[in-house]
Amino acid sequence: MSLAFNNLHDFIHMGHHGIYVWSAWFITLVALALLVIQSRVARQRFFHDELVKVRLNKARTKRLKQNSQ
Repeated sequence: MSLAFNNLHDFIHMGHHGIYVWSAWFITLVALALLVIQSRVARQRFFHDELVKVRLNKARTKRLKQNSQ
């Protein structure tokens, strides 16, 4: 079995196509990282908003019970 590249320099430069290959890898990794970050922020925001709704609903229910007595 032989390797496609003889040394690390050839691997990095990939027959003078390295800039395109590595920039594509970089852009892809950045896009995936941003997607993960955005998803986590959206998830945290969703659960925070739901917690606020639950608390408001409990407070509203408590006030209605006190007013009806």
